[in-house]
Amino acid sequence: RYQTLRSNLRRNVKIWLQKGSLPNRVKLAQFGKPGAGMVEERETSLDTEDPLDRDTMVDRDHQRVTDLNAEARAHLAKGDWEPAVACYEAVISIAEAAGDIAGRAEAMNNIASVHLALMNWETALSQASEARNLYQSVGDAEGEAVVLNNLAAAHDGMGDWPQAVALYDEALALRQAAGDLEGEAKTLRNLAILYAQHGNRNRAKTYLNRALMAAKKAKSRQLMAQIRKTVSQLPRR
Repeated sequence: RYQTLRSNLRRNVKIWLQKGSLPNRVKLAQFGKPGAGMVEERETSLDTEDPLDRDTMVDRDHQRVTDLNAEARAHLAKGDWEPAVACYEAVISIAEAAGDIAGRAEAMNNIASVHLALMNWETALSQASEARNLYQSVGDAEGEAVVLNNLAAAHDGMGDWPQAVALYDEALALRQAAGDLEGEAKTLRNLAILYAQHGNRNRAKTYLNRALMAAKKAKSRQLMAQIRKTVSQLPRR
């Protein structure tokens, strides 16, 4: 039951991200801007491994988590960063009480996304690193791939672009292994942006071509349009 709830919310948040409705999602504006790759979020749902019959409490907590995520989105839409982070922190408390490790990781990664948007690189790095450790502890490769992209953006923002490349490569390997074509296309696009920022237009174009192929296989018109726009923004030779 809880896995079904989580799966549905993950599918919904992927659609939400593709539509570009997240105000704190870092988009490509200038190739010279550090950390300009696509930041990724996951919406936290409640999952518990408690074998006891706690349906009423779990249902109540699940609704509270849903409400908190909605409240966080509303704050972000207005640029109210601190209240949004407070909502995600409340989600972490609920997930901890439920023994939901992945839920904690998702909320921490969402907090990292907020700090990336604010260019608070070190705070974003700290939150994303902890989220990655939690994802690894429960064997959630999909979640780890998401947070790796945010870790890469944080390292890029701090000026450590070789480490950013390495982290994007790790995310790419996980997504390819999982057959996640949309995720693969997003990570390839982020790599292209990174190389373009550092003056390697040819390498960037190669990654964008690969990203476009993956997006076509995934039949994601939205992602294809984003990638083509990135191609059009490549610096001229």
